[in-house]
Amino acid sequence: MKPVRTLYCCLSVLLALFAACDDDDIQLSYQHTVQVSLYSMHTHNDTVLTNVKIYGVGREDSLLYDVDEIGALFLNLNLKQNTTQFVFKTQTLQDELLFCYNQHLEPISGSGGIGVQLHLDSVGHTSVFIDSVSVVYPDIKYNESLENVQVFVY
Repeated sequence: MKPVRTLYCCLSVLLALFAACDDDDIQLSYQHTVQVSLYSMHTHNDTVLTNVKIYGVGREDSLLYDVDEIGALFLNLNLKQNTTQFVFKTQTLQDELLFCYNQHLEPISGSGGIGVQLHLDSVGHTSVFIDSVSVVYPDIKYNESLENVQVFVY
């Protein structure tokens, strides 16, 4: 009889926890974007790339940007895996960025909301016009907008 009573007690606690959350707050955020800013390798000042197309590798909506100029951008990371790759094309040059990250659940409100937090482990890149990459803020949190990565270009 004691195991049944323990089971009922555990179920009661779980039901109380779910009842404390509003339906609108029980969610998983799938809008996780890494904020990338471009900098000149020579001056270390912010800069822009011209005639840029940016693609997400392995995505249905692969063309993410097709712009005349860009200096800062937001890139959605894939929550179904722990890496996401992007291709940057500018005129006749092409480079790639590979984001490696891990993820875990985190409360996002006092009333029961749950979000996914990402932590950038590393960012790899090719080196045609990208000189280097610096991760300045590795945590990507629900509903937060901070510069995560600086990309230094020639």
